[in-house]
Amino acid sequence: MKGLSIAAIAASLLLAGVAHAQPAAEVLEMEAKFTLSSPTEGRFEVHQRVLVNKQNGLGAGTFLVYTDEFRTLSSFSGSITSGGKVVRKLKKDDVYVSLESDALADKSYVNAYEPVAPYPFEVEYNYTVSYKKAIASFPSFIPMEDYDVPVRSASYTIAVPWTKKIQYKASSAPEETLSKNQMVYRWEFKDLPGISREERMPPLAEMVPYVHASPLEFQFAGTSGTQNDWKEVGQWLWSLMPARQAVPAGVQQEIANLTKDCTSDLEKIRVVYDFLRQHTRYVSIQLGIGGFAPTAPERVAASGFGDCKALSFYMQQLLASLGIGSEYVIVNTNRPKLYDGYASVGQMNHAILCVPMQRDTLWVECTNPSVPLGYRHEDIAGHEVVLIRYDGGEQTRVPAYPDSLSVEADRMEVRLAADGSARVAVERTARLDRAERFFSFTELKADDARKFLLSGVQGHPEDFRVESFADNFRDYDGTPGYVPEARVRFSYGVSGVGRVNGDRMFVRVFPFQISMNAQKSARKYDLLVNRATANRDSVLVVIPEGYAVEHLPEGRTLSCSVADFRQEFRQVDGGVLIVCEIRMKPGRMPAADYPEYRELAKAVNKAYESSLVLKKNP
Repeated sequence: MKGLSIAAIAASLLLAGVAHAQPAAEVLEMEAKFTLSSPTEGRFEVHQRVLVNKQNGLGAGTFLVYTDEFRTLSSFSGSITSGGKVVRKLKKDDVYVSLESDALADKSYVNAYEPVAPYPFEVEYNYTVSYKKAIASFPSFIPMEDYDVPVRSASYTIAVPWTKKIQYKASSAPEETLSKNQMVYRWEFKDLPGISREERMPPLAEMVPYVHASPLEFQFAGTSGTQNDWKEVGQWLWSLMPARQAVPAGVQQEIANLTKDCTSDLEKIRVVYDFLRQHTRYVSIQLGIGGFAPTAPERVAASGFGDCKALSFYMQQLLASLGIGSEYVIVNTNRPKLYDGYASVGQMNHAILCVPMQRDTLWVECTNPSVPLGYRHEDIAGHEVVLIRYDGGEQTRVPAYPDSLSVEADRMEVRLAADGSARVAVERTARLDRAERFFSFTELKADDARKFLLSGVQGHPEDFRVESFADNFRDYDGTPGYVPEARVRFSYGVSGVGRVNGDRMFVRVFPFQISMNAQKSARKYDLLVNRATANRDSVLVVIPEGYAVEHLPEGRTLSCSVADFRQEFRQVDGGVLIVCEIRMKPGRMPAADYPEYRELAKAVNKAYESSLVLKKNP
């Protein structure tokens, strides 16, 4: 096969019948280099070759770069090779450029190109992103960002003036050399196998190589900062904040009028929170100075929208106009723990507000005011955060909830008729993160509410009714320990619950189909359960007159390191009571122990398919 391209070789392998072994795509080569020429100027050069074997690998072969007033795509070229021939030469005009944001921050753009060619094909990119006026962090390098995409060869080089001090957090140590008055840091990665997707596997970011780096002293859009620790990061972020009390006078007066009859700070905070929900909407701004600095409140008031920084700062100033102090907070919603010893402005992706109260501390999500006031949602609960104050940043942690509180429970009554049809009544209770799905339930249209509540139901329901809905989403009174809870009662009719055969009726026990996924193949990666959750289902099957129970399935109890399961059946007056409980326990199960989990999952699935046998009385 000498002289053939990688794409041609892949095509021949397809014909040889080994396509089943092919990953979705392969990164054949990825060489990236960032050169810092001055505190505010740099150049990021990338050479990349990707073999795309099938459509689900197209993402790995797609070009995507974000730019703003401080970063420009200064050069771009490439080619597409298919069937051993170059089918297209790429130039900069081929890149699709779209304005991502305009009103809230300096303009930012999406630069993209999606290759099109018969599979398999090889795409090559050569491009340069030029930095000017602002460098607070260097481009991160993550050669594996997709599942099922191995990497044959990848390298990242950072070259800075030899006097420039930088910091980095990486999956491995670099090779460091001094060359021509430059300090050069180089990471190399070879023959990285693709990572296949498995349920409840550790996050991809934990399993792939990475490099994050930034200068300890930096200049950004005419400002200067240092980031030796979070205190220094906080000092710089504070310096970017718009002028305090910049809320328009008319808005201040409106807030004053809305809160004039409030008797406590908590009442006032709730009014402001409702005002935010009614008058603003969220839009993401991640680039330019808008990636770090909130938009001024007068612009938010005028436009009616803002990103997490803008809305958090806006609410902070609305509260300040009422004499209520609060603190601006930055957080990474993807990782509960910050990198040890690496304080960098580029590490966070979200902003919220912290309001110290007499009995409790409020952590306020300003981008989604449908989140109940007083609730720490799952993207921030337990996460390390940084409070931004005039004297610098202070690292702390948003309190997590006890594991036992995450519960969804169904109490069901299945009232059977002699023909096997039934009327099913359900009382569903959801707490903590399980209640998050219900935050906007009252805003759903009738048909959407039906689909939502009947998801997973067996049979063909008819005559659906929502009997009642109640929640405590506005009940927070400042007492620590508030947990959101929703309770909904609904009913429906369904045929075929019982199958009549002569003088016997075979009854499907559970109205809703619930299952635990378990792969048949050997497990490659550890099984990870991040937080405890529980599903509790109890079903009272009311048997029709003239029938008696002939057979009940046996109950059972199973347990493994990350899950417990319990099922029981017992006869009660007029029917049969069945209880099933699945509890997931926080922990990490080694891949070698996965057969225990598989057996438990099989038992759960069998339990939810249980049937009991009724027989007509003679």
